[in-house]
Amino acid sequence: MINYRMTKRSSIIILSVFLAAVIFLILGYYKGEVTGLRPSFRTSSMQNLHLTHREDNQITWELSAREALFPTGSKEILLRSMGIRINRTPEIRLTGETAVYEVEKGEVAVNKSVEINIKDTTFTSDTLKWDSAKELLTTEDDVRFSGKNFLIEGTGLTASIEQQKVRILKNVKATFYLI
Repeated sequence: MINYRMTKRSSIIILSVFLAAVIFLILGYYKGEVTGLRPSFRTSSMQNLHLTHREDNQITWELSAREALFPTGSKEILLRSMGIRINRTPEIRLTGETAVYEVEKGEVAVNKSVEINIKDTTFTSDTLKWDSAKELLTTEDDVRFSGKNFLIEGTGLTASIEQQKVRILKNVKATFYLI
């Protein structure tokens, strides 16, 4: 004869142990213990960042961005909708969609829709690098430099802010408009 009480009791115990194991597995999975998932890229962020760089109590250049991401352990700041104002005569304004600021080197690598405005002239490119220590703007991409009476296009650029010299490196095409 079959003892239904014993079978029912054993079934309840087995079912309880099984449900407990399933619950521990689910909880362990969501905590990342079972899968071994650990965040490898943690960041802090800031809205409306504004940094000023000074030498001899004078602002030499300023960096601003709509959003800044600070990866943990990194010496870089990832920027979105950024701008740089170089405090020279004439004043230089540089804007770009994204950029990476290497804090220790004082370099900013700007990407996507780069534009520089100096007086009545505009310079555009896909990328640009600003080296604040050397006061140098460089790119290897196609460039376009336009003003009221001219348009200059080419590939690559080196611009020394201190010497106020701009050099387009190759494939230069210039158009001058007579008034």
